[in-house]
Amino acid sequence: MLPDARLDLRAFPSWKDAKEALNADYNQWQAIILDAKCKYSREDADKATKFISRVIPEIQELERKYNRFIPWYVLSGEGEDEIRELISPIRQQWDAQWDRLSNRPFYSKNGTVMWGGKPKPDRHVLFQRIRTQVEHYDHEFQLEKHIYPDVFASLNRLESNGLDVQASGILVNLLEPIHFPTTTPFDYNRRYMDLRKFLELIFRHMVDCAILPSIMRTVSKTKDEINLSWSSKFLGEKFQTYDEIWKHVTRDTDKSKPLLPKQLGNAIKEAVFQAGGAVHTSQAEAEINMNLDKYLPTVGYSPYMLRSLALSMCDLALWYDYYFQSHCDKEENEKLWTILDK
Repeated sequence: MLPDARLDLRAFPSWKDAKEALNADYNQWQAIILDAKCKYSREDADKATKFISRVIPEIQELERKYNRFIPWYVLSGEGEDEIRELISPIRQQWDAQWDRLSNRPFYSKNGTVMWGGKPKPDRHVLFQRIRTQVEHYDHEFQLEKHIYPDVFASLNRLESNGLDVQASGILVNLLEPIHFPTTTPFDYNRRYMDLRKFLELIFRHMVDCAILPSIMRTVSKTKDEINLSWSSKFLGEKFQTYDEIWKHVTRDTDKSKPLLPKQLGNAIKEAVFQAGGAVHTSQAEAEINMNLDKYLPTVGYSPYMLRSLALSMCDLALWYDYYFQSHCDKEENEKLWTILDK
C-alpha cells in the first residue's frame, strides 16, 4: 500500500509465481486478489475448481507459517454460483465485520452495485474495501509503517543480523492496545510476560554477539535462560565491587561509563523489576503476579505502567540498532569484558 492510499497492484501469471513472491517477503503484502480462472502453475489450463480448491489451503498454510493473516478476495468474470461453494467458510468469518452490501465472498469483474447512492463497478468497491482494511483494520501495518516506522525498521535490521524474529511480533502485542481498543486494561496487564520475552530476546542476541558476557546465560539440560537482572546491571550501572554480578565479570572499558545512556538504563532496570528479575521464567511469572497484586489495586488496575515500559522498549530497539552497527564484531566485543569466576 502506498502512502497516498493508492493500490499498488502486482499481477502474476500463476499462483506458483505469486506464492514465490509471498515467501520472498511475506510482510510487504496487504491483500491477495484471486481470479477464479487463474492458473495454478503456468503450464495448467484455466479451471476454477482446481485453482480455488488448491490455493485456499495454501493461503492458510502461509498464514500459519508466518503467523500473520493476509485478507484475500475473489475477483472474477466467472458466474458467482459456480464458485461460491469452493470458497472457504473462513473467508466469510473474517469478512463478517463489513456491511451486508460488501460482505460477500465474490466480486465480479463486470458487475456493478449501488454504492453511496450511485452505481459503481464491483471491482472499485473491492479496491476501496482493501484500502479501508489496510488503513483502519490492519493494526500491525499501521504500527510498523506509520506510528513506529523507525522502531520496526531497527528491529528488522537486527532480525536480519540474528535477533529472533519473534521480537517484532511481541512488541506489536505490547503497542497495539495503546493505540487501538483491542483489549481491556485487565487483559493488557497480563502482557507483562511479553515485556519479559522481549527483553530476553534482546539480551540473548547481545550474548550471542558478545556484547553481554556469556555468564548472563544459564544453560541446563532443559532450559537456556538469560539473567535479566545481571544483564540490565551490566549494561546500565557503574561497576560496584559489592554487587553479586561483579564477582563473576568485569568490564574492561571505562567502569564509570555504562553502555546504556542513563535514562535508558533506568528504564530497563524498571522494566526488569516489573517483568520479574528471576532467571527462571516460572519463578519470574510468580514474581510478576506478586508485584502486580500489590501495585495494581493502588492505581485502579490501570494499564499505564505497562504502556510506559512498552514505549521504553521502543527506545531500547533504537539504541541497540545504533550500538550494534558499530559493535557487530564478536571478537572485538569480547575484549570489552572479562569473566572472573563462573
